[in-house]
Amino acid sequence: MPTVRRVDQQGRVALPRRWRSKSLKDTREVILVEQDESLVIRPRRRADITRCFDSVVVDVDPKDFGDYALLKRELLEQRKETKDK
Repeated sequence: MPTVRRVDQQGRVALPRRWRSKSLKDTREVILVEQDESLVIRPRRRADITRCFDSVVVDVDPKDFGDYALLKRELLEQRKETKDK
């Protein structure tokens, strides 16, 4: 729903309360993106990189994980194949 707002002399615009309540729950920062003659305002969210901790994705047969020597050999072979491409 379009809303008309005035821009003050410092270039400030009040953001609608309903949008702030919904979108700015856990932050007070926004990202401004200029697109042609438009300005897009998005809430700034911090990425949760902890979900990537202690995880590795590899294309290795699960039985190789039980034997470190097999796992190491398989990973080194994959690395060599990747470099050869």
